[in-house]
Amino acid sequence: MTHRVTGRAANRRVGRQGARIAAVGAMGVAAAVLAVTPAFAKGSATLSAVPGTVKVGQSVHVKGQGDSDGLRYGKLCVQDRVGTHGAWHAVKCGRIVEFDGGGVAKVDVKVKATHRGVLQFRGVLYGVDGPRGGHPTGERTTEVRTVHVR
Repeated sequence: MTHRVTGRAANRRVGRQGARIAAVGAMGVAAAVLAVTPAFAKGSATLSAVPGTVKVGQSVHVKGQGDSDGLRYGKLCVQDRVGTHGAWHAVKCGRIVEFDGGGVAKVDVKVKATHRGVLQFRGVLYGVDGPRGGHPTGERTTEVRTVHVR
C-alpha cells in the first residue's frame, strides 16, 4: 500500500523540489554562458602628438605603440582627420610584429599641418594573418589627440 501525501506537506515538498530544480537550472545556464563568453585579451595602445599647437607649414610629431595578448601578429597605424568630424585617413603604418615573442607594434611619423583649424590623430592596432600581413582586423583604438593649427 502506498501512502499519499496531501495538504500542506505536499505543497512544501513541491516547493522544495521547484527550488532545487530552479537552482540547478540557474547553475546550468551560468555554466553555459561562461563557456561561450570570450575571454578579454590584455593589451594596450597609446599615441602622442606634439606639439599641441603649431603654425601652418610646421610638422607634428606623432608616435605610438601597442600590444595585445589576443593577437599573434599585428601592426599599429596612425590615422588623421581635419576638424572634429568626418572620415579618418591612414597616414602611416608601422611594421608587422609578432606579439608571441613579446613584440610591441610601433609607429613614428611627422605630419605637416597644411590648413588652419584642428587636426586630429588616433592610432589603430590591427591584427593580421601572418608576418607578411593579410586581412587586417581593427583590435584597439587609442584616444584621439587634437592639435590646433594657427
